[in-house]
Amino acid sequence: MLADHQGRLYGFIRSLMGADAGIEDVLQNTNRVLWEKASTFTPGTNFRAWAFQIARYQVLQFRAKQQREGIMIPFSNELLESLAILAGEKESAYERRRKFLKMCLEKMPPRQRDVIEKRYFERLSVTSISEALGIKPNAVSQLLFRGRENLLHCIESQMPGDSPINSSEF
Repeated sequence: MLADHQGRLYGFIRSLMGADAGIEDVLQNTNRVLWEKASTFTPGTNFRAWAFQIARYQVLQFRAKQQREGIMIPFSNELLESLAILAGEKESAYERRRKFLKMCLEKMPPRQRDVIEKRYFERLSVTSISEALGIKPNAVSQLLFRGRENLLHCIESQMPGDSPINSSEF
């Protein structure tokens, strides 16, 4: 689980620290603490929330160390707490969209799903997909367009009450 969450942990820490050069140090300390406290994590509970909480504390410790060393801290801890809450909410929304994306992909017509997977998971070009499937590039482009539209509508229908999803988020 720790390895699976490295990208998200890095993003969370960066959202709290901005472009600070200490991001890698905080991530490393967070990983160390997560490893040391692994026995306190309850399997089946929210690992991401637990890891983000530890990361938040590591950011606060890093900032306290900077203050002790006389380094100017660009914003207050209260603002940091607000940023942590917002980042956690964004991450939760991301996880929900990801879950719905997986479910909606499973519902797609097989040919559309195959083209979407080849383009976005395998990162093949339209030309490569065209050659692999024996269809014209324009047909691949149309399948991609329809597939993206279907995914967007499917995901939006699964998330009542959430703000509409911007297709650029995909």
